[in-house]
Order: sequence, then structure tokens, then C-alpha cells
Amino acid sequence: MWPADSIPATLVGELVQFAVASVAGASAGEPDAVAHSVPIRIGSEVVGVVAAIQTNGTGDASDDPAWLEAAAAAAAVTTLMGDGRQGEGQLRVALLRALVGGAPGDAAALVADGRRLGIDLAAGAIAVCARATAGEHPIPDELAPAMVAELEPGYVVGLVPLAGEPAAERDAAALADRLQDAGFEACGVSAARREPALLGEAVREAMLLTELALTPEAALAGQEETYRLLIGVLLRDPDELEQLRARTITPLLAYDAEHDTELLMTLGTFLAHHGSTTETAEVMGLHRHTVGYRLSRVHEVSGLSPYESDGRERLSLGLKAAQILAAQERL
Repeated sequence: MWPADSIPATLVGELVQFAVASVAGASAGEPDAVAHSVPIRIGSEVVGVVAAIQTNGTGDASDDPAWLEAAAAAAAVTTLMGDGRQGEGQLRVALLRALVGGAPGDAAALVADGRRLGIDLAAGAIAVCARATAGEHPIPDELAPAMVAELEPGYVVGLVPLAGEPAAERDAAALADRLQDAGFEACGVSAARREPALLGEAVREAMLLTELALTPEAALAGQEETYRLLIGVLLRDPDELEQLRARTITPLLAYDAEHDTELLMTLGTFLAHHGSTTETAEVMGLHRHTVGYRLSRVHEVSGLSPYESDGRERLSLGLKAAQILAAQERL
């Protein structure tokens, strides 16, 4: 308050109740004495209120409240400075958690919050995600230039800025390596997004790649770019990816469920071993002719031949689409 002790105690109580309701997201009306009020925000979180008060009938409700916006921004910075590392950690988690939810509502605010935390997102970033399936795995120290936060135990998301960082891809790969060395079994690294408004996509892509890394049948190694392309289809138009699955793999899924067969597993093993019937038989412990029979059934059921390049390519894309959609459902 300024001047000090200039507000009656009863009004102070009303202001406190108004601030508490604002922080909680409740729709409480302003006290009658409030001429203007502005929420204090850290990231997307409301942590308080700055208000201009009319006392003894003074004050003009038509005054320009722009100075309150500056006061609210200063209060947010002061809050972070007062909280020290804990405050920065909360803001880091809030910023990254908001991107997990989708595109940032205000790209300029995202950039401003990033700069407050010492990371420049104006030119975009690469997202990195890491997941540990068991036990506690503390995040390594000194991960600059990245901004990293543990959103829940064993689940880490980070951003590596592109601004002034010609080696951003190398830095992102190094970050993933460090997290794996720290005990995070699966890591995913997104393609670069050069607009802050697209960083939600980057985070989602990294999360999906991490989920796929925990799926043995996905066989990510050497095929990351294909998976990224299909994840891009999912993020732009989920129906298109579902149609790809329906036109290729869904008939095989239905056939296996109805007849208790393993056509899809046989196909996936066949594709993973570069179309070798002999290697597929060895891996699955089957006779080569049994594999050949199953692949013939794949052709009959799906209408696509795994022996022909076009059919094999479409079946491979359909399998990847099914894996990505399943990963999306798990997330």
C-alpha cells in the first residue's frame, strides 16, 4: 500500500479476498472501492492483483490504467526474485506444461517469459523429451543453453533455443544423451520449429517420439524422419492419419482379433528385417513356409502385397501410423 496505512482495515480484508479469488480462478467481483485492477501473472498463472483504490470519494474510474500493467509486470519480476530458484523453477514448469497442452495462446508472452528465464525463444527452438520408467532420476546440472523441467516424476521436457545457436541440433542431441546417461531410458528430439507459436507442436512431437522409443515394435532407429513426417500429419489433421491406418492395417487388426492369428506381428517382423522371409522365420521361430503363408494372407486381407514395393511401403506407413496413434492415445 502507498501511502502506508492509507486503506481502512475492512477494505484491506476485501482486497485480500478479491486477490485470493482471482488466484483461484473464481469469478469474484471487485470491491466497490477498486477503480482499476490488473492480475499479476507468472506464465499463465495468476499469482496476485494490483489495484488502484478510491478512498474518501477521490479517484477517477476513467483514468488510464496502463500504469497498473507496468506495476503488475514489476510485481511478477519481484515475486520471481523473491522466490529465487524456486520461483524460476515454478515458471519453467508452468511454461513447458502450457506447451504440452498445445499452441501458446500468446506467443509474445511466451517469448517474454522465456527471456525472464534466460532463454531466447524468439527464433524458435527444438524440443527434447525424456522418460524414466522406474526410480528417481535427478535432472543433471548445467544444461545450458536448454531450458529443462521435470513435469512429473520421471518425465522431463526441455527446449533448446535456435536464436544465435547454429549448433542447436547438436546441442539437442547432446541434451538427450545426457538425460539418457542420467537414467532416462527413452528420449525424443523434435525437428526445429522456427516460430514461437509452433513450439507446442515441437513439444508434442518430442513426447510422441519418446513414447515410441518405449515401443519395441516401432524400431525408431534409422526411421526417425519418417515418424516425424507422420507425426506432422497427426498434428495437422488426425483424421488423415486415421484414414491411412484404416486403409492399410485395420483389416489385419480385425482379422487377427477374430481368428487369433499373428498376421500383423509377422508383417512387422518381415518389414523390420528388410523383407527377408528367412530372417523373419528365424526371429519368430517359424518355418519359412509358415511365414510365406501368413504373408499371403496379409495380401488377401489387406489387398496390399508385402512382396511388392508399393504394397510394402504402404503397409509400412500404415504400421507406423497405427503406432503413432496408439502412442497418442497413451499420452
